[in-house]
Amino acid sequence: MWPRALVEELAARRCIIFLGAGASAGCVSEGDELASPPTWSKLLDGIKEIASDKNSLPIVDDLIVKEKFLDAAEVLFGSTNSADFATYIREVMATPRYKQSSIHESVLAIDPKIVVTTNYDDIYDNYCRSGQENGLYNICKYYESHLVSDLRSSVRQVVKAHGCISDPSKIVLTRSQYFRERLNFPNFYKVLDALFLTNTLFFVGYSLSDPDIQLLLENSNITYKDSHPHYALVSDSMNHSIKNAYKEAYNIDFIEFPAGDYITADKMLKDLEVQVIQRRESNPA
Repeated sequence: MWPRALVEELAARRCIIFLGAGASAGCVSEGDELASPPTWSKLLDGIKEIASDKNSLPIVDDLIVKEKFLDAAEVLFGSTNSADFATYIREVMATPRYKQSSIHESVLAIDPKIVVTTNYDDIYDNYCRSGQENGLYNICKYYESHLVSDLRSSVRQVVKAHGCISDPSKIVLTRSQYFRERLNFPNFYKVLDALFLTNTLFFVGYSLSDPDIQLLLENSNITYKDSHPHYALVSDSMNHSIKNAYKEAYNIDFIEFPAGDYITADKMLKDLEVQVIQRRESNPA
């Protein structure tokens, strides 16, 4: 099921795990009123409520239906007060106090040197720091300067490529924001691009319609024809032609689970976790 090369790369900690929104989708809040982090469409629906330009909402709705989330966010942010956005994003991302998902648990057990996430929530960050691994993890947002020194240390890294709810003003939600921050913090993105170039990548919790993965792939040189492939765990519902296009353009091999069957996806990751740990134990060097 799992490519031997991927198991080897993870066991040797030469593989960077990328966590997308799907990794947090299975989280639930603490307390009696259970909630989960919003999907892209639900997040944008919430921003619509605080946008001042109601005349643009039909355009936004049309873009959301077409899964053009970055463009919808661009329209909304043109008429959204930053203070209102900060309040809203904390209400849906932080206040519910979400517990980790089974994906988070498997990733922590696999124990990669580097996890990169485009998620704004701090669920995985807090989980890393809550258990027996407490103290061995550094969290680095794109606007901080300690990534290189962190990479040279023995501690594990959680890299927040699009910001965090700890500072809503620096969250990257639109295409223009992404390119602006690449200009403002070029050294961070140079390091990230170098990591893409020199490591195997394993995408978990992304779909091909996810705007975050589109930004990452469109703006990074992660493909060499003679290199080992990168990997992504995805639903088998994706269009065959689009899948082939991504494979050709970005050198990604897809490991698929049945559409909507997230229990199977969780079991697959648990199996990968076991294989990686067994391989690491059999070859400690």
